[in-house]
Formats: sequence, structure tokens, C-alpha cells
Amino acid sequence: MELSRFRELLGEPSVNGDVERDWWALEGRAGIELPDDYKAFVSAYGSGCLNDQFYLFHPRGVAGDDGLRLESLWEQAGYAYAELSRNAPDMYPYAVYPAADGCLPIARSSSGNHIFLSPSNGEGNGWSVVIDMGAWVELPLPFTDFLWAALRGGLEIPLVRGEASFEPMGALEP
Repeated sequence: MELSRFRELLGEPSVNGDVERDWWALEGRAGIELPDDYKAFVSAYGSGCLNDQFYLFHPRGVAGDDGLRLESLWEQAGYAYAELSRNAPDMYPYAVYPAADGCLPIARSSSGNHIFLSPSNGEGNGWSVVIDMGAWVELPLPFTDFLWAALRGGLEIPLVRGEASFEPMGALEP
């Protein structure tokens, strides 16, 4: 999906949009190549809050309490979901990174729920979006198609409410 469509909902992107610079080191360390549409959106808009409900993380977000660093989210969610799934495996049907073929957390709601990207299933399907909102839902959509539908009220699940907005938050490392 063309990022220019998001300008009518979220305003002009506020970050440099340098996808290679933003993602090269992270993907190398993780051994994962994330979907291009997701990387392009995050590189354009940066870290911030969508509709005062979901925090989107960036690979160059500053570490610590004031930052929205993507690797920090991966570490926190990976640890938490590993513990939770050990105690109640039926409630956690998806593995979470760093588990092999685990879903990668990319956003967290203000209530602590997560949005993930799930790697290709090997049957020719690309990345999909997985949501843990108390119940797990997998949406076979690329990230930007999912986000567009969520912001416009086009999903069957009430994920995002209210008028579409994006508030940049947290600083990015140089």
C-alpha cells in the first residue's frame, strides 16, 4: 500500500524515512528480514501513539522509560509470553520471538495488549498480523493494509476507536 494514503488520516510523516539506515543493523542482529511495507511506515512516521491507544516502536528509538525502542519491546514481550505460555499453553497459541518462527511484537496497547507480525507460514503466504487482545486473532494482511483498515473502522474486531491520529513520541538515536 502506498504510504501517501496515510497522509490524509495521520498527517505528514515526521521522520527521515531512511529504511536502510533504520533497519539494517536490527535485521542483521535478529537474522530476520521484516516486511517492506511495515519498515517503510515506521521509518516514515517513527515511534508514536496511534489513536491514543497503540504505541508503535522504532528500531532507533531511545532505550529506557522515555523511548519506544523496538528491540526493548521484543525483549519484554518475549520474556513475558514465554512465561505465560509455560503456565497456560492453551491460552497462548502463538510463539513469540525469540522463539523459532515466533511472532514479532511491533505495537503495544495502552492496556498492555500486543500487535505482532507473524512470519510467512511457508505455504507461500507472506507476513500476517496477529493480535492478542485477550483472544488471539490472525489477520492475513500486510501491515499497511491492516493499519489502513483499523484506522478506518474496516476490521471486524474493534481494535482502534475514534478519529485516526498519530502522535510522535520518544526520541530516535542519531
